[in-house]
Amino acid sequence: MTALQEATSSMRNHCHSNTFTMPVLLLVLVQTFLVGSIALIIPMAISFTNMNASNALSISTGRRVAQSLAVKIQSAEASLVLETIGSLIASINENTLQMYKAISAYGNQSNLDSLLDTFANEFKYTDYKLLMFYGARDDAFIQLQQHGSDSIWLTTPLGYNNPGCKICQLYRQNYTEEDWKWAVRQNGTPARGDWDQDSWTYSNFRFDNVSYHCTKRPWYKQAASLAPNDVRPQYTAPYLFAGGTASMIAGITVNIPFFDSTGSLLGVYGSDVSFSEMHNTLTKFLQTANSFMYIMTRDGQLIGSSTSASLVAPTGNLLRANESTDPLIQKTARVLWSIQTFDAKDFVQLDGGRWEVEDIAFQLRALKDEPHYVIVNGAPKSDYAADINRVQVALEVLQSETLHNTIKSAAACFFSVILVSVILLHLALSRPLARITTVMVAVTSLDFSKSSKLLPKFGTLVRELQVMERAFFEMISTFAETVEQTQRIVQVGTQNAFIYQEAGARVEKRHQSKTQQLKTASISTLMVVFIQSLVLFGALMSSTLALFLPAMQLSNEMSTSASRTVVNQLAVKIQNIQASLVIHTIETLIGSVKETVYDMRKTLTIHANQSNLDSILTAFATEATFTGYELPLFYGTKSDALIYLQRGVTISTPVGFQDSACKICNIYQQNFTTNDWEWIRRRNSSIAFGYWNRELSTYSDFDYGNITFHATQRPWYKQAAALSPETSQIQYTEPYIYAGGARGDFQAIVTGITANYPFFDDTGKPLGVFGTDISFDDLRDTLTRYLQTPNSFMYVTTPSGVLLGTSANDTMIGSRGNLIPANQSLIPATRLTAKFLWAQLPNTTLDLTFLSGQNWEYAGYSFQLRAMNYPPYFVIVNGAPKTDYTGDIDLILENLDNSLRENVRVIIGVSVAVFIVMVAVRCTLTYFSVVRPLAKITSIIRDATNFNFTAYKTSQLNDRSRITEFATMETVFYLMIAKFADSIRGSEHSKVTTRRTQTPESVHETSTRQKKSAVM
Repeated sequence: MTALQEATSSMRNHCHSNTFTMPVLLLVLVQTFLVGSIALIIPMAISFTNMNASNALSISTGRRVAQSLAVKIQSAEASLVLETIGSLIASINENTLQMYKAISAYGNQSNLDSLLDTFANEFKYTDYKLLMFYGARDDAFIQLQQHGSDSIWLTTPLGYNNPGCKICQLYRQNYTEEDWKWAVRQNGTPARGDWDQDSWTYSNFRFDNVSYHCTKRPWYKQAASLAPNDVRPQYTAPYLFAGGTASMIAGITVNIPFFDSTGSLLGVYGSDVSFSEMHNTLTKFLQTANSFMYIMTRDGQLIGSSTSASLVAPTGNLLRANESTDPLIQKTARVLWSIQTFDAKDFVQLDGGRWEVEDIAFQLRALKDEPHYVIVNGAPKSDYAADINRVQVALEVLQSETLHNTIKSAAACFFSVILVSVILLHLALSRPLARITTVMVAVTSLDFSKSSKLLPKFGTLVRELQVMERAFFEMISTFAETVEQTQRIVQVGTQNAFIYQEAGARVEKRHQSKTQQLKTASISTLMVVFIQSLVLFGALMSSTLALFLPAMQLSNEMSTSASRTVVNQLAVKIQNIQASLVIHTIETLIGSVKETVYDMRKTLTIHANQSNLDSILTAFATEATFTGYELPLFYGTKSDALIYLQRGVTISTPVGFQDSACKICNIYQQNFTTNDWEWIRRRNSSIAFGYWNRELSTYSDFDYGNITFHATQRPWYKQAAALSPETSQIQYTEPYIYAGGARGDFQAIVTGITANYPFFDDTGKPLGVFGTDISFDDLRDTLTRYLQTPNSFMYVTTPSGVLLGTSANDTMIGSRGNLIPANQSLIPATRLTAKFLWAQLPNTTLDLTFLSGQNWEYAGYSFQLRAMNYPPYFVIVNGAPKTDYTGDIDLILENLDNSLRENVRVIIGVSVAVFIVMVAVRCTLTYFSVVRPLAKITSIIRDATNFNFTAYKTSQLNDRSRITEFATMETVFYLMIAKFADSIRGSEHSKVTTRRTQTPESVHETSTRQKKSAVM
């Protein structure tokens, strides 16, 4: 069998055994796709996993911080309501005790006229607005509310007779015969009448067919249960007031009993507290749209809510909270009922507890004193994290969009790089291989014209192809020469041989020159693959990071900024409530002082002799005894005398003061020494401090006070005396330093303001001034009580900025012993914020009340200013460093930034590792699929150039390449080699025959050529 037949048979067998082949471009495409996908998916998976974790961390932290602040807000809401209701109860208690004092000390409880006058004086001289009533043990009852129509309501039992009671003789005069019949049946004679406060007269009484027996009412029975040594205000359980279910007005009654000297009950004073305004009280403190609050008694009786839920069932009974028709109240109350499983409920025991039911977070707070009201307030948790939830949705959208955009960008970049890579490989590898294969096909038919035409146009930068090309054309040149010799001997391919005779030499020369000129610069296939991989992976990584990093940064900023915004909003709410609590506390104090001043105005005007210090002292003692008022009470006369009562009694008179009716004036100077009298004459001021027995209302043990004191020269006296009878009102002095402290010892100095009220005689001339001091000593405790964060601060100033008190341990006294403005405080938070506030005011005025209700952020602080809207117009500034509220958010943001940087390093590290692995994989695949086949063919070409066909014969026994171009080239190449081998074998046979017929000349020529050829 010839070599050509063997090769053909071998190729046929090869084709049958290796039926599957793949084009090199498809191989590259598959490699690039797989490798690129892995290189893209791994960094993207890491990137978006971290992005998702960062978002979740930020959102959860924001929600946690918001929830913690929500707890503070709800707690502050409840505290504010408790303070409000507590102050209302305290005010009612105080008024009740004042009425107890007025009726006990100055009234006649057996006479309804006296009681009516007492009530009327209370309305006239004080600011009390609730109705007042008194029920006697003989079932007589009288009630008065603000003057006008139907202001008086009274009833007496049938046959009641009191000769000293004028109103009793008048109010039943208009009864008809039918009215009397009804009165007989009910054993009561009720009527309504009008009261004119100006003329101090009652009139227009008319029968009222309401059966009423005061001694059977719950408030009377409750008060009567007390003992004479345990008299105090009490509150009834909630009930429907007179009018029944038609009016549906529920409330409670404050009551206090009166006893005679034998301990027998005389009667009961009371005043109604309606729940009708409870809804407005609760709603004004709520901080979010869906917050709720309701109030119940300690045993669960519903008395008010922010939801306007009815307190009365259709049957006319008051509802319990767990029976409410409002779903929020009912749902939360049932949780409380499930905790308090005892029949005798006492929800005060749950004070301070917090619970969650479904999406609602709520808490319970209880009033420590009677009537022990229980406050339940809360809100859906989404109320505080609604913005955070919205941002979470936006972050999820951003994350999804970023993922889609990254995939799109990476895919576009990926396919662009693949396209460029395919084009380059086509130009650098596939097309050269196809051209060489074309030459091989032509040369197989001994047609060398293709190589002659291809050589000037052919060019590639791939080193392996250059080497193979050079070896291939050297082989072709050698074969062409061999074929030329063969064609001269045998007439096979004569025409092609003669063609090559003309072009063969030119082909070899061009091959040598062109390969040197065109192929001097070259690059290996592995380097081509490496560069392609570098470009591919670099583009993929760059596009991924270019989209991911800004998206991650934006995601971090969105999540933390949203949380910070929510937290800042909640911080403002907290600060609002803080300020409201402090203002309410101060207003409660001012309200108590105001009520006391009005009560003393009433007492000193009606019941005391203002020209007699004993009478005034008795009025002070009665006030302190019956009401428990603890602030100082003092009165300065126009003659410069002063009487002062607090824990002790102080009296001051000028030299030569004479009042024969003043017992204390003759007593307090009895122990003065000669030196004391000498100082008195020099100063024209006699002052002494004595012991006061509060239980017995007696004074003793006076000591001379070695100070100068003139009542008429004090700020409070001058301020009040500047008014007239027409303009008389309560006034408050500017802050000043009270008497106290030694020179240079500012620690003992007491600062404060004085509430004062003037009194005038019938001619409009001043008689004297009443005053009571409000010290700033305890203001710090009031301010620190409501602070919610570790670095919160609060301070109080006057409208002009004089510092009255701070939550810090700060002095309000300057180095010269004067009160300092807030902008000179030693505390940085006070000083910085005060200077900022000063800068907000116009240069023409210094009145901080103009800034009331505003919030600011400055120098890292978030703070606000609130001002009282009535005298003394105290200004409250409170706030905290922003980090107190957003510290956790800022820490998370810092962690997220650090995490982002770490993620970038991880992503780049992983990407580089994947890049190296993928490049190695691609280079390995390229080596086995491209480089090694090229090297094998080049090696065989070199051997064939030297007519060594051993490698060719060995290669026929092995599997050929599965790359289509290489498989085709191998098939054609082996056919071409087989053709040459068969041709050369035939040539050798021809040479033997020809030698017998050759001339000497031809033999010599043939011998010369054979020396240039290799023998098989």
